[in-house]
Amino acid sequence: MKKIVYVALVLISVACGGGKTGSIKVDNFSTGKAGEVLLIMDEKYYSEVSDTLLKSLNQPQPAINQIEPMFHVIQMGNQDFSSHFKRHRNIINFNINTSNTTNTLSIRNDQWATPQIYVLIKGNNLDSCMQLYFNNEDRIINTLYENDLKRVQRFFIQNKNPQIQKVLTNKFRISLAVPNHYFIAREEPDFLWLRYRTVKNDRFIMVYKNTGTSLNPDSLIHQRNKITAQFIPGAVQGAYPIVAEKLGFPIINPITINGKNGYEMRGLWESVRDKMGGPFYSFTYTNKAGELITIDGFVYAPQEEKRDFLREVEAIVKSVK
Repeated sequence: MKKIVYVALVLISVACGGGKTGSIKVDNFSTGKAGEVLLIMDEKYYSEVSDTLLKSLNQPQPAINQIEPMFHVIQMGNQDFSSHFKRHRNIINFNINTSNTTNTLSIRNDQWATPQIYVLIKGNNLDSCMQLYFNNEDRIINTLYENDLKRVQRFFIQNKNPQIQKVLTNKFRISLAVPNHYFIAREEPDFLWLRYRTVKNDRFIMVYKNTGTSLNPDSLIHQRNKITAQFIPGAVQGAYPIVAEKLGFPIINPITINGKNGYEMRGLWESVRDKMGGPFYSFTYTNKAGELITIDGFVYAPQEEKRDFLREVEAIVKSVK
């Protein structure tokens, strides 16, 4: 699998009628389900390369404990690409015509709606256009993913929980786009646990700070395990979650989020003395006071698809300011 810088998603549908929701202009808000990509390519070309393109766009979402595709693809020809479909959130358009004099690729923001990514690949033959796509595959996948997360963040910002935000400001001097359906499950001097519970699943956000810990993989894993053992009880007595160090996970990479330089950690968690587990995503950086701040989102959703739940907590983590 290619190395991907992730960002983007939406679990919540927003009406597309007139008027406004908060400061979002609803009458220009992009459409489309979470993880959906509209692929525009005439059938005579698509039939030749569909397997190759779908393998790229349907590659597995990384770091979840089951196989789920990065995107769901809806394909149509250029003749059907009407104004209705031009409001879709993520669009890849192969415009192949022998009258085109050059082969070009452009990625445009908010072409017809917002937030929107419009990838236009324009050329005079199929091979050249496909080469353009795969030369820029990582960039395209990353941008579409980021746009999905951006839509979640924009919605959550309009529905932030003011009580949670007050605690985040006072305790950690940060802002997060935590929506109203999350509540404070536990609060300690340097630790905050936020939770969203449904009948079938749970989503969690942890925020904690410490000093004297370096930003290296072993320390990040050790510190997370220490925090969860101390503050996150399992479903049975003596159980608690830890980082699952197997199958090539966790994946830890340097990243910059909203001007903050740090490390992201993406992987799986499992339970000591229990059989619970799921995916998580975290970001750790050093603040101006020299403290390490970690924002961590994890999911428990047994017997359910987890991609969209993971992207929800990832969007919250990456909203840090």
